[in-house]
Amino acid sequence: MLIRARENKREKGFSLLESLVAMLVGCLVCIAAMNTIPVLFKQLFQAFFQYQLDREVRQVLINIEKDFRRIGHCSQSLSKPRCEGKAITISAKFLSHQMNSCIIFAYDQDLSGSWVVGQEKTLHSDFFGFRLNNNKLESNRNVTSCDGTRWQSLFDPSIVKVNKLNFNWQPAVHMLETHINLESLLLPSKTFNYRSTVMLRNMP
Repeated sequence: MLIRARENKREKGFSLLESLVAMLVGCLVCIAAMNTIPVLFKQLFQAFFQYQLDREVRQVLINIEKDFRRIGHCSQSLSKPRCEGKAITISAKFLSHQMNSCIIFAYDQDLSGSWVVGQEKTLHSDFFGFRLNNNKLESNRNVTSCDGTRWQSLFDPSIVKVNKLNFNWQPAVHMLETHINLESLLLPSKTFNYRSTVMLRNMP
């Protein structure tokens, strides 16, 4: 019994000072975590949004490339070996500050042997277009000029701002190049550049 009593006397707990130091260290760790976690979540959100934005832009470019590969296609016949009209026109919207920011093109989508210009407010047409308008990438069909108001934005204007759109047609090598520069309001101080080159095999 005496031996056990002596052993109990040797056992010591934390002093008040040690407890205060431990609490202080714990508080500092909590404060550091509270400051780090929001920053970490913000970085994760920006990385995820950038991935989604890149994916959306590339999908739009893929769809544009699919249209471009059809440029100049004409269902030929002995009586009519070529479609009448201009298969590709690159210009800009009226009063636009960026040259070559609009393209109007044609292909024989219904195999009629001609490039049809549809009646007003109809969708049946072999002429299509893409343009830059007020920081928006827009598309339209049944158009023969870069002006007009029935164009549709391919991105959400409240999220994506297109700074530059340029089309470069090189007839000697049958190559059509597209360059687009854009930014997002959710990713400040960041701009993104995309280039796409398509060979137009249907052009003479």
